[in-house]
Amino acid sequence: MHLFNASKAIELQKYLSKLVIKEGKLTNLRSIVGLDVSYVKGKGLAVAALVNYPSLTLREYVVVVGEVPIPYIPGLLAFREAPLLIKAYEKLGADADLLIVDGHGITHPRKFGIASHIGVVLDLPSIGAAKKILVGRVIRIKDREYLEVDGELGALVVGSGKKRVYLSIGHKVSLREIEYLAPTLFKGHELPEPTYIADLISKRERRRLLHE
Repeated sequence: MHLFNASKAIELQKYLSKLVIKEGKLTNLRSIVGLDVSYVKGKGLAVAALVNYPSLTLREYVVVVGEVPIPYIPGLLAFREAPLLIKAYEKLGADADLLIVDGHGITHPRKFGIASHIGVVLDLPSIGAAKKILVGRVIRIKDREYLEVDGELGALVVGSGKKRVYLSIGHKVSLREIEYLAPTLFKGHELPEPTYIADLISKRERRRLLHE
């Protein structure tokens, strides 16, 4: 286990948050990668699932199992999971036009959640897909709900009640683009299809490893 300085990690997030680009046009979108992590026998199990767009059919996936460098610390999830997820992504045979990451983007205490972290590191458009709020409040504008943090709209709320999903700006994506894409990302499941598929694969691989 490496020595980890949470205070320095927080300062790094504050610095790197300035690199986040909150706009972008996803022209010629053909592929999306869903990224998800589960845990088995004390190790992280990272999945990168590449799906075709707009069909949302699985084209390829990679599973990487490895040590997680730190325990779970609220707000510092990226330092625990991002290294494995980036490794899984880099093993794919094709690049993605968009990443959807299990977690938050700018709807984060320092506006630099795991979706922003991975998007900045890989220099790719990214969206966070989270089921719980880290920070902020939900507000309604006309017929839509948003997650607002420090006066800034950072995520579109999809679903209602306990089945809400917060689709947040990660990197190189605007909220308007998320609004446009959101209806095309779901196929009857609570999560966007790319992260739903990644989650299914991670659970299946976890069961397999538990029985080895």
